[in-house]
Amino acid sequence: MTGLLIAALSAPPVLAQGSLPDVEPRPVRPPMPSYPVGAARVMLQGYCEVEFSVDTRGRTSNIHPRCSHPEFCASATAAMEEVRFMPGRRDGRIVQRNNVVYPLEYRIEGMPDPIPDRTELKGCVDPLVS
Repeated sequence: MTGLLIAALSAPPVLAQGSLPDVEPRPVRPPMPSYPVGAARVMLQGYCEVEFSVDTRGRTSNIHPRCSHPEFCASATAAMEEVRFMPGRRDGRIVQRNNVVYPLEYRIEGMPDPIPDRTELKGCVDPLVS
């Protein structure tokens, strides 16, 4: 009887399909990007949309920012490398999610809020690849 009990306790719980709602990944804590020194020096504000994947452990990968100015690319990438997510769930199972998009704004207190023109966002070039 003890052997059966141990086997039952060590098996992962099985949930009936559809018993839990599907959930998109969400950050445990929001990303905390650092303001680029060069951008702050010239009072440059900006906006990024960062596309990435979230694995089953809540870690990010395949990070690709698109930003209003290239000055924000490295900061956006670094911020998303550090953030951890509650992973997504489908049919009661934790799953990897690709093509997750997270917006980041770079604003200077006291300045008017920039109105991001998302059509003007440019993909960031990875300096290690070029």
